[in-house]
Order: sequence, then C-alpha cells, then structure tokens
Amino acid sequence: MYGRNGVDSFNRFLLITALVVNLISSLADSWLLSLLGSGILAYCIFRTLSKNLYKRQSENEKYLNIKNKILRDKNTRKKMWDERNTQKYFKCRCGTRLRVPKGKGKIEITCPKCKTKMIKRT
Repeated sequence: MYGRNGVDSFNRFLLITALVVNLISSLADSWLLSLLGSGILAYCIFRTLSKNLYKRQSENEKYLNIKNKILRDKNTRKKMWDERNTQKYFKCRCGTRLRVPKGKGKIEITCPKCKTKMIKRT
C-alpha cells in the first residue's frame, strides 16, 4: 500500500453509501440500484488503490468542505433555536448573522463586517 491513497473520510462516506444503496436495492429488488451501489463501491476501491495522491486529496478536501459547511449550518440553527427566548437574529446584506438581545424595543444595529447600520425592532 506504499504510495497509495488508502482510506480517508470520503472513502468511508462512499463505502457507507454503497452499503446502504445495496441494502435498499436488495429490499426493493431493483437491479438499477444494485448497479449504482456496485459502481459506488468500485469507485471506493479505485480511490483506495490510487497512486494519484494529489487528485484524491483534492477530492477529499472538497468533500470535507461540503461536510463542514453542512455541520456549521446545523450547529448555527441549533444555537439559534436554543437562544430563541433571549436573542433575536438578523441577517445583514453582506450575509453576516447578527445577534441582539430580545425585548429592547427599536434599536440601531451596526454590522461588524461591513459597518452597515440598520434600525430593527427586537
């Protein structure tokens, strides 16, 4: 295995996906899903044995970026839900989420990123 890519995060994701698709294909008795699962498994094996480390690491990095973005959004939404009674969230034009305390009436909020001022009711 010297000089090979081996197993990384993207490979584990592909392996689990292939197993789930093959399980669903056996329950649904679908040859098309079985073919898809086998194709994903073949790609997983190809990535494991590949010697082109740069491309495989690039693919893994793209996968990790997408995964981290999804997890970050999930954690942000969970935090917003947990603080819904004490904090109010606003979104600026630049995309920044601004958090202010609830129950303060009409206040002026300044975005720390783009310095845009807006008047909002909490």
